[in-house]
Amino acid sequence: MSLTYKYKRVNRSDKSDIKSPSFSVTLWGAGQRYEFVALLDSGADVSVIPKDVAELLGLDLNGAKEEARGIGGKVFAIQTNMNIELGKPHEKYSFRIPVKVILDNGEEELPIILGRVGFFDKFVITFDQKNEKITLKKNIE
Repeated sequence: MSLTYKYKRVNRSDKSDIKSPSFSVTLWGAGQRYEFVALLDSGADVSVIPKDVAELLGLDLNGAKEEARGIGGKVFAIQTNMNIELGKPHEKYSFRIPVKVILDNGEEELPIILGRVGFFDKFVITFDQKNEKITLKKNIE
């Protein structure tokens, strides 16, 4: 079985919007579940969330601060793990993935980014740019 998502229209900080390979995920921690839109990013080595989301989930932020680099430059982050669930009523997947928590991204709103490590290895992923769709087919373990 596979999950197919249409690209979502996402508002950018410069007030423009664009369709991107983004879809709804559920993150949970501290006894609560929260729905977010996450960007699937094949160019990101690891998944990334902003500090306010990490605090909402009650993630452990006691790790060592490290410098993280990306297209937006360098920032300070803490490596931890988070629980994620994705799917549709007929097919759901839940697992734990490594994530970098961005400690200060200034005024810019940071999206939740699903990177390769810990996520891409769970699925065969197809980006259909022309039709603005993503397909995730669960890898058989």
